Amino acid sequence: MSALPPGLFERERNRFHPSEACRGPWDPNAMHGGPPSALMARLALEHQPGDTKWFVSRLTSELLRPVPLRALNARVEIRRAGRRLQLIDVSLFTDDGTEVCAARVLRMAIKDNGLDESSLPASGPPDVLPPEQCGTYDLTKRHEPGTMMFGGVVEVRPAEGNFFETPGPGQSWFRLLVPTFVGEEIHPLDRACTTGDFPNAVSSVLAADEHLFINPDVTVHLHRLPVGDWVLLSAQTHVRRAGYGTAAGILSDRDGQIGTTVQSLMVASRP
Repeated sequence: MSALPPGLFERERNRFHPSEACRGPWDPNAMHGGPPSALMARLALEHQPGDTKWFVSRLTSELLRPVPLRALNARVEIRRAGRRLQLIDVSLFTDDGTEVCAARVLRMAIKDNGLDESSLPASGPPDVLPPEQCGTYDLTKRHEPGTMMFGGVVEVRPAEGNFFETPGPGQSWFRLLVPTFVGEEIHPLDRACTTGDFPNAVSSVLAADEHLFINPDVTVHLHRLPVGDWVLLSAQTHVRRAGYGTAAGILSDRDGQIGTTVQSLMVASRP
């Protein structure tokens, strides 16, 4: 296995240089949806924080066109300002000004409301084997030999189903191995957002060598950040003959649910 890169993106103010690990499965010159989604979520979280600590409650990432594997510029704008709730728009574009990806992020101020969380209903630990008792699925076997892709920096351990090998609903543990930004630690939001872009893989119902099932968007809702290295994605895909579908999932850590994720799918036969 090739040496891991130090991160997904090298940060240069509002300009971001992707590593080869951002490469996706559909086009060797385009990114997987997970890295730009994590990038935009982090930019929205960090934008003009002042004295307020913010929580990213929802990220809707729109992949407007294939996101090229080259330097991207970012624009971040507060669309709705508020002391407790804000809408942030993030745009990624190439040097010629072409917008390739955009996100709307809902962030909420972190303020103690006095609730006794121990008395509230909780989902409890997920009813699957822990990652230590699950075998590893080698995402790199779907890569061109010697080519670094996003699957090379994510460890996947299926708890039910086996990605493209077993069609239908599935559950897999994910562990991101590199941070979004070179020189920083892996943020829990990195783990949630990158895992959130895998429902169509975890629960694929079509053979990837015969069909495309590309997601032009992903929406991740969170009610807390994951604790620890591993995030569980429990997902299901629905596709239609007319050329579209959805893939949706529940995100959990070892203690229970942390949120949900939904992708729209463009479904087509490979040429």
